[in-house]
Amino acid sequence: MTGRVKAYYGIRVAALTCFVLAATVLPSGVPAGIVAAAAGIAGLLTCIGVNAGGPGEQAGAREEGVRYEQSRAPQGDWPPYPDGKVIDGEVLKDQD
Repeated sequence: MTGRVKAYYGIRVAALTCFVLAATVLPSGVPAGIVAAAAGIAGLLTCIGVNAGGPGEQAGAREEGVRYEQSRAPQGDWPPYPDGKVIDGEVLKDQD
């Protein structure tokens, strides 16, 4: 079990424990409602990263990366010709 999974389950268990304690142990009223709401929000927020790094997300990221590489400008030296080889917008051919 990875640390990420341990953290996920730990947060979910802590949120569940707080929620149950707010419903059963704390006196009813605003403090119990705030604790229960905060526990519910914490439990919901853990769901945001559940699929992060999973096979489905990685497949989508690869596909997106391929599309990005096809649409972005060439990288490296630009223009790809030495300054001395371009005269009036024309690339001089080597005279070898």
